[in-house]
This record gives sequence, C-alpha cells and structure tokens, in this order.
Amino acid sequence: MVWTPEQTGRFLDCVAKHRLYPMFHLMVFRGLRRGEAAGLPWAETDLELGVAHISEQLVTSDYEVWEDTPKSDSGARTIVLDSETKKLLELWQARQQVERGEWEKEQAHAWTNSGLVFTWENGTSYHPNYLSQVFSRLLDKHGLLPVRLHDLRHCAATLSLAAGIHMKAIQVMLGHSSYGLTADTYTSVLPQFEQAQAEAPLLLVPRATAVARELAPETSDQGMAESGVPGRVPGESAT
Repeated sequence: MVWTPEQTGRFLDCVAKHRLYPMFHLMVFRGLRRGEAAGLPWAETDLELGVAHISEQLVTSDYEVWEDTPKSDSGARTIVLDSETKKLLELWQARQQVERGEWEKEQAHAWTNSGLVFTWENGTSYHPNYLSQVFSRLLDKHGLLPVRLHDLRHCAATLSLAAGIHMKAIQVMLGHSSYGLTADTYTSVLPQFEQAQAEAPLLLVPRATAVARELAPETSDQGMAESGVPGRVPGESAT
C-alpha cells in the first residue's frame, strides 16, 4: 500500500507535534527502513554537510533486539538530507541535549549514551516493534488509510518518481541491490509519472500559439475558401 501525496501530507500534518515526527519525516522523504531509522547513529549523521551514512540497523526477533549491518552491500549507503529533514534533525539534536541535561541533573550518568539519533528521553533506543505500534495507533487516531510503517519507504520512492527523479537514483536512495528490483517494485506506478515527465518540458517553453490546434485538419470547404479556391456547390459533381 502506498499513500497518495495528499494522504502523505495529511499524515505529516496530523503528527507534526508528535515526538517522533522527525523520524517519520525522514522515512517519508528519504526512504529509510524501520531498523535503519531506529539504529541511525549520530556518528554517521553529518548535519553540517546534510548527509546520513546508513551503516547499521536495529534487527528484531520476537522482542530481542541487536545491531546489525544493512541487508546487503548496497544497503550501506549515504543519504543526502533534504533541507526540511536537516532542520528537523538539528532541532531534535538540541532537544536531546536538553533532555540529557535534565536527566543528569537528577543523577549523574542517569542518561544512557546510546549514540543513536532517535531515543527515549533517557537516551535509550526505541524498540523497532514499538515504533510500528505507535505508527498504527496514530493512523487509527486520525482516521488515516492503514499502511505499515515500512510503507513510508514506498512513499519516498513514489514521491521521488513523481518529482521526476530517475529510477537509478531511487535505487541508490533505497539501497536496493539491483535496478531491476526497484523497477519491478514500482512498475505499476511508473507510467503515470513517465507521462508527467514527458509533459514537463512543454511547460518550460512559452508559446504564442497552440501549433497543434493550428495544424488540425480542416473541412474541405473551409480549406478551399481560405486558399482562394471556390468551394463546390452542394449537389455539384466533383468530376
């Protein structure tokens, strides 16, 4: 299931004040997997350059969680952050530092230095399953079309297609192992975006007249009259 851009916008508007909004925004626009977002370390996030290096993720089995490398070599990748996500992560980092100060004010070393971007107030990591549960509850609360948290990744791909980004660049963003996998996954939505891309250059070139309309076939009487050739009288033989 993939939301339309309008549905995606409604979701983001509804959860804009939620603690995890920066993470949702990151997943919607840059295509991170749930475990990649949960396991993203600050050491691999350069807000000055506006990039995040995806080099590890949190993996679950039942309720056990451990750190692991991405699913494939192509899963280890560098994501360029859009300006809005970059600003949200800067604000999140500042918030995290305030929370750390408040916890350590109560008791030294009370804050857990997990090194992760997205954490609880005490610095501990989020369980990936908990993130999915929160996401589902938010959809129910706001009456939004039910999708999985993982499907935000598909939103990132389709939004990028709609924006005219080439499928190869989307493959790299998502960390897919092959171009074919990306193309096969999004082949059902590709034609409408290809049509939009075909139309886009036309909008860039201002024209005084609509040439296609000027070249439209004319009736024989109209054409002969405009060329100075008298039209036939109704009933007159053409020979």
